[in-house]
Amino acid sequence: MRRAHAVRSSRSARKGLLSDVITVKRTAAVCISLVVHGLTLAMITVGVLIIYAAPGFLPAWLLGGLFAGLGILLFPRPRRLPADAEMLTPSSAPETYGVARRVAEAVGARPPAAVTVRDLAVACEYAEVGWWRRPVLVVGLPLWLVLSPRERVVLLALTCAERSGHDLLVSGALWTLAQWRGSMSGGGPLKKRDEAHTYVVGVLAGFAPPGSYQAAGTLGLVVGAVIGWPALLLERLLLRLTRERDGRTVRRPGMVTEAEATRLAGLMRDRYFLAPVQAAVLRGASAAEIRQAALTRSDQQDEDTSAGERSLLDPAASAAIDEELAVQYARAIRGFGLIS
Repeated sequence: MRRAHAVRSSRSARKGLLSDVITVKRTAAVCISLVVHGLTLAMITVGVLIIYAAPGFLPAWLLGGLFAGLGILLFPRPRRLPADAEMLTPSSAPETYGVARRVAEAVGARPPAAVTVRDLAVACEYAEVGWWRRPVLVVGLPLWLVLSPRERVVLLALTCAERSGHDLLVSGALWTLAQWRGSMSGGGPLKKRDEAHTYVVGVLAGFAPPGSYQAAGTLGLVVGAVIGWPALLLERLLLRLTRERDGRTVRRPGMVTEAEATRLAGLMRDRYFLAPVQAAVLRGASAAEIRQAALTRSDQQDEDTSAGERSLLDPAASAAIDEELAVQYARAIRGFGLIS
């Protein structure tokens, strides 16, 4: 009895310590995010004050505009859907919305408020868009078309499980730091810069040292590395503090096996499923014929899964989804040849 009580006490102490560590990390992440947003707002404020203090002085406009412009450039923006994403309505795609909701609930994610499809995107994405972080599922039709019902469940489960756990404050700070780092470290030598320099010299018949444009780009890269290192350090620190909320594993035990996850990752990485699909499109095959051929080639059989997993998406429901997306399939396959 005493030993069992000691074990329970030890476990409770470890859980309490882990909870305290997580709380400290989240508090630190919030503080860093507030500092980042404060610096961004400070840039805008300083720029406006400089212009307001000397509205008739041209250098004040130049300096103030520089600060204000940087602040506006680095100010976080809400996540937006890709321009080519088509929103499906629940009334036109009830089965699609149904499986998205069931899988999201199974892995502990918020059910998507909307489901969209992309004609030429291979990957599937769980995105939180807008200032209100509305959960949206983005499905790439080329891969979705060739997956078996079980593989579709695996794809949705991994997509929802790998969602970002950042709130709006932290995600905005990470976006700002990424923009800061990228803008400061992206000034390397460019071939286009040398071509522009050659053109100007030829037109004006002037003289300039060879390679001057590359030198200017290299200098910008060096200056950017010196100025941008605080952003890089803050970004890495913030990512480390929030790491326990990134890359979430599928919560339901046995829902996705390692072999299934590896195979799906290989499909998305190598895209070897595209060649048969593109060849079928060139032969004039319809989306239904491509779908049937893909199911015949699939080595993942739904009969190998448990009844509980089949309940998330059985073959009949999967076929109903294909019927709901028939119009999108017919349109998408015409552009499959553009995918490389």
